[in-house]
Amino acid sequence: MVSKGGSSTLTQRERKKLAAETKQRKLEEAEAQELAEKETQEQKLKPKNDMPRLPQERLLRWLGTVGTKYITSDKIIQTSVLSLVLNLAHIKYWEEFQDDKEINLLISVACGVLALISALVITQRVQNETAKSNGSNEEVPLPSWNIVYLVFLPASLALVYDRSLLLFNVALTTSVLKLPFIAKLVIQLSILNSNTEHMDTVYNAKVVAGHLVVNYALGSISEFKSLDEVEVGLFSILLTNLYMINSDALYVVILQKLFISFGIGLALLFLITKVYKSNTLLRTSLITLSWTGTFVGATLYQLDPILGNNSLVWIYEYATATDSRIKILSIWLLSLLLLIPTIFNYKIQLSPNFRRKIWHFLVLGLLVYPLHLDSEFVKVSLAGSLILFLLVEQIRYLKLNPFGSLLDSHLRLFADFRDEKGPIIVSYIYLFIGITLPILFNNSIVGLVVLGVGDSLASIIGSNYGTIYWGRSKKTIEGTLTFIVSTYAVCAFLKHIGWFFVDKTFHSLLLTCTLSGILEGNSDLNDNILIPGFMAATLEVLE
Repeated sequence: MVSKGGSSTLTQRERKKLAAETKQRKLEEAEAQELAEKETQEQKLKPKNDMPRLPQERLLRWLGTVGTKYITSDKIIQTSVLSLVLNLAHIKYWEEFQDDKEINLLISVACGVLALISALVITQRVQNETAKSNGSNEEVPLPSWNIVYLVFLPASLALVYDRSLLLFNVALTTSVLKLPFIAKLVIQLSILNSNTEHMDTVYNAKVVAGHLVVNYALGSISEFKSLDEVEVGLFSILLTNLYMINSDALYVVILQKLFISFGIGLALLFLITKVYKSNTLLRTSLITLSWTGTFVGATLYQLDPILGNNSLVWIYEYATATDSRIKILSIWLLSLLLLIPTIFNYKIQLSPNFRRKIWHFLVLGLLVYPLHLDSEFVKVSLAGSLILFLLVEQIRYLKLNPFGSLLDSHLRLFADFRDEKGPIIVSYIYLFIGITLPILFNNSIVGLVVLGVGDSLASIIGSNYGTIYWGRSKKTIEGTLTFIVSTYAVCAFLKHIGWFFVDKTFHSLLLTCTLSGILEGNSDLNDNILIPGFMAATLEVLE
């Protein structure tokens, strides 16, 4: 039967089916609406339910979060080691801090540390509140534990070597705060001006502003991946100290001037790479010519008046002035010509870990005897070599033709997991800095011994034969024992033959090596920076 409208008349069965479908659809819509209203209500109630109603509850929750991250076995061990060293420093230096000048310095340092801690807590709270206001229920990560070393290393080294840097180094640690440039500038100047011996506002402003610029540059270049925020802070303080040190030592002056020249060249490279982003022949030629001209020109301008001669001529005359220097150069050149091709030729047959550590052993062999023979010549050579290492990394980083890509492929063979995190290969730079700085600024070979022997053997023995681990660390107690025994054995031998450590007792060497080994086994800051600095400071506070 057909209706007048041309459509088929629905049967009774079809009408019932249609009614049932309509009813089912309405039920589903009602359930969906009810579920949506329920979820909306839960979302409205959730922040209130998650937020403790009492201040005590909020404090307990915060303490629980802090305890979970910071109160662990490895951090308790690290705290114990650092506390012991601080107590030893207190025993040695307490009598020197009895007049008003030194007491005021200690008070200013303590206020600077408290300012850093307070600022970290406040910024953490502000970040959490900001995240919650933006609808995020996740807690902002707590500050890195390694900030402890950002304070400890610069402060302890300044205490034992150059106390005029102590308050500066404490103030500069606040660069780690996630605050605007101006806020950091104000905080650091306030800490410095709190002490009556640091009232030169113009000088303070130069130091602080320069430090913040260096800090920003290192963070930008490393992208806070190759270097994390603590490592950026440590290196920026180190470079600032290099500028501030007032020394007549030839190798220190040369290092200062070379770094200034390198910094000027780096600023020029920054401008060029912003304009020419593609790695073209024009870009490579422009970078090579402009950087070379700038670096050489700035170096000659600074060093010629100091050396009393053209710097290039002076290098030749200085290097060939004595038979011992010619002998040292011959040893170095012959070793490099024989060893570098051999290592690269057999690199495939070596494990990745041994590939890296073999350079540590080589540096030890190439420096110990020359340092005993002519320490000043070796120090001048190390000052220049440090710039050469940075230049090699600059060429690799920028992939400058024709050597950039070749350097990258070869150096990657010796990289570790830290080098894969960002654009900079930091391992060999860390190694050279850890070895060089104690030699240059304290005539100490602790970095050479600890990295050339202790850290290398600990890594090889621990990774291959270690079975007992330090808590949740990947480092083993067998590796730590190897570190302690090997480091002490070399130090004791060098003391016994009268080459180095002649003013230290065997007991102080043993205690220093033991504490350094325990710290190395439990910390996760890069060993090439932490352990040489810690060992140098500890050895100084021990009688």
